Amino acid sequence: MVLHFWRYLQRCDARVIVPEDRAFNLPEGWWSDPVRFQLERRAIFSQTWICVSHRGRFRSPGDYVVYDIAGFRILMILGKDMVVRSFHNVCRHRAFPVARKQSGSATILGCRYHGWSYNTEGRLIKAPYFDNLTGFDKSLNSLFEIYTKQDSRGFLHINVSRDEGLPATAPVAGLEMDKLEKTGPDIELLESIEFSGNFNWKVIRRSIRHIASNCVQFHEFSPSIPEEGPSSIGELLSFPLTTVHTMFDRPFWYQLTYSPVAVDQTNLRCDVYINSPKGSFNLDGAAMNFLEKGIQQRLLAFEYQYKQLITSRDEAIGNSNQAKIADAVEMHWRQEAVRGFEIKPAALKQQNGDAKLSKADRSK
Repeated sequence: MVLHFWRYLQRCDARVIVPEDRAFNLPEGWWSDPVRFQLERRAIFSQTWICVSHRGRFRSPGDYVVYDIAGFRILMILGKDMVVRSFHNVCRHRAFPVARKQSGSATILGCRYHGWSYNTEGRLIKAPYFDNLTGFDKSLNSLFEIYTKQDSRGFLHINVSRDEGLPATAPVAGLEMDKLEKTGPDIELLESIEFSGNFNWKVIRRSIRHIASNCVQFHEFSPSIPEEGPSSIGELLSFPLTTVHTMFDRPFWYQLTYSPVAVDQTNLRCDVYINSPKGSFNLDGAAMNFLEKGIQQRLLAFEYQYKQLITSRDEAIGNSNQAKIADAVEMHWRQEAVRGFEIKPAALKQQNGDAKLSKADRSK
């Protein structure tokens, strides 16, 4: 059966749970200061659990996807033990990418610089010219692993902080909400599309109510599937970068993950999933075109709002979502002020030292 996705896209009663707004004065440069953006990167994206994907995207051992989240290049891969792990997509030798494609399937991933190869658990299994180097230890040169947790709904959360105490804070209950009742671990990916917009990422958090009333909505798609009363779209907001849109009586739902690139640029990835067997339905070209146009309209709306914010008095007024961000940034800034230097929770450190590696490079 071909699913005519465009027939979904009709007006429906949207019921969305959103936090109550409260106005407060925003700090100077909230929307346009690149220095503040870097502070947000250290305060939030470097140490916050972020929902970035779903288990349904990974079907066979070796399936991998490379994501860019706020400047962090992340490799997510399914191991032979059927566990999804995440790593920084950089070789431990010279920091070249280990996975060069955006997605694929391989149980061994190798860097093209000098042939260092890693398995699905991130362990270094091959290092030409280095095996006989005195003091070189493969076990100390695994990929830099990123904390990853799968919740009860199958959503995958990551935290790039190097803090060893983080696992205890990981989300395990799942994105619980009645409208997500059919988003379990046994889901399949249909499509993944990416976009880019010229706006500050915080516009998304400011515009929750706008998103809720203007999101791409799903409705009736086939006369062979009976209507079971009014159909409502559900939207779940997962701080700080993710929204999930679904209908509790329809097989399709999609996840939007935003990625801040700069103070005035944000990328967006849309992953469309199906609850039913993947072969049962297909998205036709018209359907995907409609979906893409809907998301592009959303980004254009964000860009328009951003221009208005940086040129009007509204720039100084925020809501409860902005307050949550401001509180986190303020707390981190105070810690940096006390210590007298920038605190980078996600900073990576070489364990083996560059001197030994350079020696092996010269011996080739």
